[in-house]
Amino acid sequence: MEEAEELSDLAQIRLPPRYSIKDVESSFYLFPSQDEESSSIRRVLDCAGGRIIKTEGTKLIMRGNQMIDLSHYSVVDGHCHPFLPERERGELDQLLNLSTIPIPRLHSENIILYRKVMMELARVLGCPLRLDEILRRRREEYARPAEYIGRLFEEAKIDTLLLDTGYPRPPIPLEEFRRLVRCRVRCIYRLEPLISRLFQSAPPFDELLERYEEALESAVRDKGHVGFKSVIAYGFGLRIQRVEEGSAREAYERLRDEGVLTLPLRRKSPRAVRDEKTLRNYLVCRGIEKSIDLDVPFQIHTGIGDSPYIDLREANPLHLFDVIRDEELGKAKIVLVHAGYPYVEEAGFLANNYPNVYIDLSEMIPFIGPGMREKILQLLYMSPTTKILYGSDGYNIPEIFWISAIWGKQALSEALQELVESGAIDEDYAYKAGRLILWENAVRLYKLPPVGL
Repeated sequence: MEEAEELSDLAQIRLPPRYSIKDVESSFYLFPSQDEESSSIRRVLDCAGGRIIKTEGTKLIMRGNQMIDLSHYSVVDGHCHPFLPERERGELDQLLNLSTIPIPRLHSENIILYRKVMMELARVLGCPLRLDEILRRRREEYARPAEYIGRLFEEAKIDTLLLDTGYPRPPIPLEEFRRLVRCRVRCIYRLEPLISRLFQSAPPFDELLERYEEALESAVRDKGHVGFKSVIAYGFGLRIQRVEEGSAREAYERLRDEGVLTLPLRRKSPRAVRDEKTLRNYLVCRGIEKSIDLDVPFQIHTGIGDSPYIDLREANPLHLFDVIRDEELGKAKIVLVHAGYPYVEEAGFLANNYPNVYIDLSEMIPFIGPGMREKILQLLYMSPTTKILYGSDGYNIPEIFWISAIWGKQALSEALQELVESGAIDEDYAYKAGRLILWENAVRLYKLPPVGL
């Protein structure tokens, strides 16, 4: 910073007391404004990660690094999945996109998320930024999985994971996963595996309902799950309607009598597909009612998911309008998983207008990469900061959990910094909002122990 000291006669540097040129936005005033002097200050700011915003006569306004820095905050990852190293299948480039269709390496290695992961891994592993060398070093380090995962999770300050254990199948032993990650783990109970098991045994309708509700109650009261989740958007979309018990019974009995309960949708007749949609709508609504009884949140998949199984046209969170405005179902604490991406502003509107609608950021973080800042801002246009919850949708590999926290905190910092610069909020509130989104909202909503800061 010697160059900055040499320029002291040329520039007034306005800094809050606890900041330096390395970590703040600053305005530099040149007296007089000369090309040579501007060039010198530009070099100083370039060293600090800065850039020119604009010039106003003799005033050269430049920006250094962001003031808001949430990197030291812990996170509660509100939506993710267990994994084991021995279950890892395929190359890293194939595990960093959401498609179940193999993506040619020409394209998969040129997704920005993949490039970011490789760049950050090179930093952590202390190796050159060459893909072959990074992958070789990763294999070496991952041979000691608990140590490698611990290193990544510690850097990202991952405090608690809320696991959707409905994926992968077959399920991963939770005690084994807990030993591997060495952080706090709680579980979310997914409805669909339970429904599939009941369809396989095909009991009479009354018995199916009894076993369904007993399993949901036991998941919370006996097994400590902190919420429910549905992925009805896969296959049936989010246009969930209230169904009378008699209609659900008739639909179930037709499917059962025809022996098609467990057939894939593509092999069912159009009438059987309609019957299954009727039945699943009924069961999801019963699940929402049970979440109200047990006072736990109900997560529901919205927006992006695994291609080609998700029809984004039917996954817009606005399709949940009938559920959200229902006099009884509207009492549930509904969490819109994945922020409804790409329908992010719609999700923000729902969180603004309906007291019990919350937004989970997972999968949007990290999979839209450099677009995260913009989409977080779109949520903040309307959604209360008390209703937005950090998540990663981490699965299969530890790097998704890690890069989500690292890059997600950076994107959130940048979004909040923009609100500070615009005069919408002050710096103190920006840090408060960061804490709310990264962990405090999850602790409150899911009734978790305090986060170890």
